[in-house]
Amino acid sequence: MATLVVRHPDGTEHEHEIAGELKIGRQQGNDLVLTEGGVSRQHARVYVESGTVYIEDGNSQNGTFVDGQRIEGPTALVPGSQVLLGDYEMKLKGSAKGSSGRRAATPPPDDVGDPETLADSPVKGTRAMPSIKAKATANGAAKPAGAALAKRPARPLPTGVVAGVGAGPVLKGMTGPWAGKSYPIGATLLVGRAPPAVVMLDDDSVSRKHAEVQREGNVVRARDLGSANGTLLNGELLGQEFVDLQPGDVLQFGVVEMTYEASDTPARRPGTGAGVPARRGGRAEPATDNRRKMAVIVGGVVALLAVAAVVKVSFAPGVSKNPKPTQAVAQDPQQQVQDLLSECRSYASSDVGPPNWERAEQTCEKALDLDPINAEANTLVRRIKLEREAFENFEFAKKSVELNREKDALLALRKIPKESEYFRRARAKARESAERFVERAKDDCKRYLGNAQWSAAVPRCQDYMEVWCQKQSKEDLQPPLGQVLRLEGGLRRNEWRPKDPMFVKFLVARQKLDRNAAPWACPVSDVLAEDSLGPDQASEVRAMMNSRYSPKLMQAAMMDYWTGRGSEAMATLQKLRSKEDSAQFHALADELIRDVSNVDQLFKAGESALTKDDPERAVEPFKEALATDKRLMGELAETHLSFYRKNIFQDMASKSYQRGKHFADREDKRRGCKVWKLGFDFYKGNTDLNRAVAFCSTQAQQALSEVAGCQDLSIVEDFAVAGDGIAEMVTAKKQELKCR
Repeated sequence: MATLVVRHPDGTEHEHEIAGELKIGRQQGNDLVLTEGGVSRQHARVYVESGTVYIEDGNSQNGTFVDGQRIEGPTALVPGSQVLLGDYEMKLKGSAKGSSGRRAATPPPDDVGDPETLADSPVKGTRAMPSIKAKATANGAAKPAGAALAKRPARPLPTGVVAGVGAGPVLKGMTGPWAGKSYPIGATLLVGRAPPAVVMLDDDSVSRKHAEVQREGNVVRARDLGSANGTLLNGELLGQEFVDLQPGDVLQFGVVEMTYEASDTPARRPGTGAGVPARRGGRAEPATDNRRKMAVIVGGVVALLAVAAVVKVSFAPGVSKNPKPTQAVAQDPQQQVQDLLSECRSYASSDVGPPNWERAEQTCEKALDLDPINAEANTLVRRIKLEREAFENFEFAKKSVELNREKDALLALRKIPKESEYFRRARAKARESAERFVERAKDDCKRYLGNAQWSAAVPRCQDYMEVWCQKQSKEDLQPPLGQVLRLEGGLRRNEWRPKDPMFVKFLVARQKLDRNAAPWACPVSDVLAEDSLGPDQASEVRAMMNSRYSPKLMQAAMMDYWTGRGSEAMATLQKLRSKEDSAQFHALADELIRDVSNVDQLFKAGESALTKDDPERAVEPFKEALATDKRLMGELAETHLSFYRKNIFQDMASKSYQRGKHFADREDKRRGCKVWKLGFDFYKGNTDLNRAVAFCSTQAQQALSEVAGCQDLSIVEDFAVAGDGIAEMVTAKKQELKCR
């Protein structure tokens, strides 16, 4: 009797006899229940028919693979066949009786090993897929990779797709969690399992640096980067030389399939896909059939025109009493609006590349033309305008820094509001610019003041003071209530003078130039505001990083991470990674790159959810980010908060309070309290949130006093706050009412 050997993700193996039919899936009720990643509820079935063992996919999300190929229908298995279902690897052992006429097993390549012994080999970083590399050989004769693709006839773009129109060429996922996702192709697009890959495919059949897609003008080409399992183009193995791509081509990285599209446009209307190859396993429609269909359509149009002419002649001139012929039903306007909003969000997203603010604004404006009062469209337009302006200011600041014009950079960065996605990056860039700019301004200010050059001193001191004052308290800059400012001479009763002597000299210089000058005030600047971490904390964090990591680049990278410059930290670690004389630190650098990248991406995902007023969706990515941050910061994680941890705490608390208030104002206090408690779990230092959860605790006590049965206790639990003692009362009440 045939037996299926199942290798679990942890390396353990179990055998299952195939008696008639074996249903496989994640859901209870299957003959073989597999609960780990990538398995659908009813994933596949294995059965015996006429002495042959077959496997059939059950329309699973991630597909079923036999010898590296995703199956489309019932597929025969032979002893040694390798079957992949999500994270599980299977092979057929033995055979059913009378299994004649079965297909021969694909011979494995030399560098992978016999499939019979594959399960006993140590687990590799990249899972071997024997049949993919076997594509390079045919009938035992060596065939160079990419030979069949070297001279491919050029094909025109599909009908309805124009080069340069739309969002540009993209790779679009076809399988697994990447299905439907688009990845714009810029100058170079790296595909792999780990940074610095842009297209991150977290599957163990994909190598760390798997393949590269390159764009030059209207030409897009791809090549393999010596990956363990190779890259397939329409089923043919790619080599390490670039091969031009054509719209509709299917690229397979390990077991992950993606298609190349000339532009990220909505799905084509029926009849506009001529010239696009069918997906592997499908059939391309012959050109002859297209011509026949076109002839039928043209004939139908001519017939309609003839009928219309007859109808027109049959009626007398004047207003017809009969209604006009019914026209084709137009698309539902509301659906049009939703489609445009979806497109607008896509252009405005930074998940797969730089946002296209101009296209996003144009698309949202089209939605507003159809529905001028659409709340989401109006919100998106406001956000796009804000982000577009912030983006322009940020780019201007970057160029100004390169030209050593730090003052111009600071002026541009100050214009970026706290609500913008660019604010976090602007803050890091502002600190960098201020460090260079302020010291020079301070030196000039001292020199001009010392020489009594008031006209030169005031503007230069102003440059310095506007940055310096951000770290000062209000009491150090303004006289207390009931006291007046006196800059020179002895102080009398009710007179006050700043403690900083340089600040005093600056104020004196202002009065020398203009006796009627208005009192000087520190300009509000969120991007330069002191974040309460303080210089002492920075020195303590630096000391910890220096003791933990010996390479200077690694120390600098971790300080960049702590201050919120995740991209700079990863770039520095990559620099260390490229040094051959630092090979002993490469593994640690890889681990740090992965963790820093995870925190940065999870932080962005959570902040994106908060931007959409959905703190509940932000909980999971924020919690994951905090767990990884704890690993990176070690014993200082809770006392010397990193930029990411501090902002997660504060932003989650602030947004949760606003969202909970939204529900409470609409008399849904129960829902409001559930949201308030989410923010309170993250951060207990928000005054508004503290008042809100105190209100919830009061509501919980009132609800507890009104409990009539077990079903009422869920209301109490929704209001109860951790630490207010209500949970213990609920437990006692459940025992009293004998609730299950």
